[in-house]
Amino acid sequence: MRGLRRLSSSEGIHQFIHLWQQIQSVQLNNEPDQIKWRFTVDGVYSSRSAYEVQFRGSYSDYQWDKIWKLKVESKCNFFLRLLLQYKILTSDRILKRGGQANPICQLCRTTTESIPHMAANCSYSQSVWTHVEHLTGQQNLSQATPIQSMKIWWSYLMNTRTERTQLATYTIWNIWKERCRRVYDNKASTALQLAHVIQQDVAVLQLARTQQE
Repeated sequence: MRGLRRLSSSEGIHQFIHLWQQIQSVQLNNEPDQIKWRFTVDGVYSSRSAYEVQFRGSYSDYQWDKIWKLKVESKCNFFLRLLLQYKILTSDRILKRGGQANPICQLCRTTTESIPHMAANCSYSQSVWTHVEHLTGQQNLSQATPIQSMKIWWSYLMNTRTERTQLATYTIWNIWKERCRRVYDNKASTALQLAHVIQQDVAVLQLARTQQE
């Protein structure tokens, strides 16, 4: 862990977090190693796939600079990037990788857990978003219809108003933490209790930023 002190950039920290999450799902066995080309479905190399790989990453599929520039804690910036890239380990992704997990969402306890479900489609999450609206006076945070694309959904939530983006960020961050508390600590808060925590988090953040300025 001493090597973490050498990470001096946000990109390096992000890569470490990504690598750590990838390792968690690795399960070793006695089967012989195989060489596979990861850019094709069947794992077989082709000149066409190699040609296409050259152009991957040459353009951005999202305005990631806006995520890094959000006036929130760094942990939230990292979390949002992982969230929008579908890299946080919800139950569906753990099971897909061969791990063990309860497939049912621990927030609503009715539907299979996935990232879009946990973030906005779950009845508990929807209740949290609605309570945050009522407590803060912000409008159109909750979704009337299920979301399909995380990036489109998040672009809708964000605008030029700092307070709104902070509220949205700390809402999804606390929903994720509530999910983890229920899965790993067997502890639970009501949607209203969590909404009050979110309101307090944003208030503390804004106070801290005011004092820094």
